[in-house]
Amino acid sequence: MGVRKLFPVFCIVFFGYLSMPGVFAQEKQGANWFFAGRVHLDFNVPKPVVTNFSFIKVDSLATGIAGAAAISDKNGDPLFFTSGGKIATREKINGVYQPMANGKFFSGKVPDLLYSEMIVQSPGDSNLYYLFFTKFERAISTSVDLYQLQVDMRLNNGYGDVVPNSLQLVRKKVSPYNLTAFLHHNNRDTWVSAANSVPGAGVSDTIFNYLVTPTGILPPVKTKVTTPFSSSRMKASPNSEMFVVVAYKLIAGQRVQHLELYDFNRTTGVPTLRFSFPTPSLDYQLFSFAFSPDNSKLYAGSSGHTGLPKIATVYQYDLAAGNTAQVQQSQNIVYNSTNFSGVYDMQLAINGKLYLYTEPAFLAQINCPDFYGPACNIQVNTVDLNGKTEGYSLPTLNQTIFRNAGKLQAQATRQTICEGDTVQLSAYGAGADHFKWKLANGLIPSSDTLVNPIVNPTETTTYMVIGSSTCRTDTAYVKVTVLPKPKPLSISGPLQVHTYAEKQVYSVKDPVPGNKFDWQISGGTIEKGQGSSSIEVNWGAAGAGSITVTESNAAGCKWGSTSLEVEISGEPDLIIYNIITPNNDGKNDAFVIENLKWYPQNELRIFNRWGMEVYQSKNYRNNWKAEKVSSGIYYYLFITQGKTWKGWVEVVK
Repeated sequence: MGVRKLFPVFCIVFFGYLSMPGVFAQEKQGANWFFAGRVHLDFNVPKPVVTNFSFIKVDSLATGIAGAAAISDKNGDPLFFTSGGKIATREKINGVYQPMANGKFFSGKVPDLLYSEMIVQSPGDSNLYYLFFTKFERAISTSVDLYQLQVDMRLNNGYGDVVPNSLQLVRKKVSPYNLTAFLHHNNRDTWVSAANSVPGAGVSDTIFNYLVTPTGILPPVKTKVTTPFSSSRMKASPNSEMFVVVAYKLIAGQRVQHLELYDFNRTTGVPTLRFSFPTPSLDYQLFSFAFSPDNSKLYAGSSGHTGLPKIATVYQYDLAAGNTAQVQQSQNIVYNSTNFSGVYDMQLAINGKLYLYTEPAFLAQINCPDFYGPACNIQVNTVDLNGKTEGYSLPTLNQTIFRNAGKLQAQATRQTICEGDTVQLSAYGAGADHFKWKLANGLIPSSDTLVNPIVNPTETTTYMVIGSSTCRTDTAYVKVTVLPKPKPLSISGPLQVHTYAEKQVYSVKDPVPGNKFDWQISGGTIEKGQGSSSIEVNWGAAGAGSITVTESNAAGCKWGSTSLEVEISGEPDLIIYNIITPNNDGKNDAFVIENLKWYPQNELRIFNRWGMEVYQSKNYRNNWKAEKVSSGIYYYLFITQGKTWKGWVEVVK
């Protein structure tokens, strides 16, 4: 379509592990939007904060590269984003985001084009992400093709990098813009949807749905569509049960653009046409779309052919109006301007509002997208982008992650904390601009109107917040579990040991089952038991020894430590065994004096019953095996450190 010589580009992000209708909780993976190496929007507060950033400057009008796919963690902190065919980490050096070492996936040479990007979290590995993208790169292909690569957040010291050799061609000859994603019915896997490109026709007639599973990407489910698609954007609904696209029908030999809504079977991956009707204007064609958070309203933005007067229009349709004719008749014009050439992109945000891209300097917003007609409350020029952005495209995230954006959300950075810790709460969604937290344990009065208060509960507490806007007032709750400190630690075990004492047992008195105990030893070594409530210690030379233990639980709570001082001195008594059976069976084969190593300077003499010496050794090492004597009773004399031991030993052969 002729969109004033622009090359609209969009980037879509989708995350696994989502619950569907009936479960209100969602997280903040869509909290950060990055525009083509220039502008960052932070939606962690009710009014998004706009900042400029540095990574890679992109001239979208020359190369067609625009926008950036981005992903944040569940608490709304950025993980990585793409811009200019490269992937940036969250690491900044001198204010500049650093690229992944292996993160270049597009050359960016004119007239090459990078059209669409989409990030999908692996259902089986929360640290692994798939990046899907469509591109035309003359050096390697004559068509627009779909690729994927993988990013592992464990690489590059936790900043993430592209998995070596993971770049793969998924399908050749695809539509540049018909790329979207749906959550599978199991609420774990993700369908990635792309449409083909019919050579020479400029349309798509087949959808390929690839299922991303814990074991990888499955072969596609192939579906022939009722009417060929145009080159408009294709947008999925937040509940993953519908998508919208523009199709062409031949009427009296002329292509007539139709708005088409498909139902999507989340189990099989098969779409079914629900309705199709002509678009409002032949000249100003529909290009961008968005659904309301409750999936009941559809918004469609128009753009005109090159040379036409500037007109940008947003139409609203009530999908609950009834049959095809009734939905078509429900059409409202909620925005119309002669200052801009088109509405090039629109999408939901985590705050429950809908944002529109009509010009590079500002975004418009629809404050109450669930509402019909003027009650949807559209405002223009509400987000100042600090100058000109590039690409005529939003850094799009897949709208499925905003499935409950119309409801107020409350969450904590950690659901379970240790006694004495603080934790940050946050509230967002439902279009709320103002928040009121009910005072509760650990929440001080001066923080009760903050969107992200920090609390210090002393016991498990459920916090309630009321969010209000021009649309509605809603209530949300978040529970913070506080793990209490256990009683003070106490260690049992010998306080005085001889030098080089082995396997001395030390234990925590009345340990809490399941807790972990970290032991630190001075003057000896741990033989076994580290991490448990009881250890065996081998002590060293004479001196002062000590044992310190710290307790922690499965949630990582570490409590106070306790220590025990141990005196290491003296030697153990000698133990002399009085029988040997030297038959080389490994049992009692030699005359053994236990603890001999404490008495290295010694002399041993063995006599028979007539007083004749049969063996003599200085510095004896437990090695007499009665080699030259017969069975009988013998007598020993052992001398060391000025002391003498006398006794008898029986030899049995």
